[in-house]
Amino acid sequence: VVEKKKKAVQRCEEQLLKMEVQATDREENKQIALSTSKLNYLDPRISVAWCKNMEVPLDKIYNKTLRDKFAWAVDMTEHDFVF
Repeated sequence: VVEKKKKAVQRCEEQLLKMEVQATDREENKQIALSTSKLNYLDPRISVAWCKNMEVPLDKIYNKTLRDKFAWAVDMTEHDFVF
């Protein structure tokens, strides 16, 4: 019985730590506009090449609007693109 309670306490502590990390991440990310950075500062060919090289679906990186806007980069970029 004591062992079960110790495991339950340990599990609760791990959950609390995980929730604290999530709360911290959420708070810190409020100051960062990731979509602005992707739109204004990153060459879309680099992102597209990385997605193709790592086999990451492009819709995980760009929403539909940005995929339409950067269709030229998708069409011209191969997985071995060198910038």
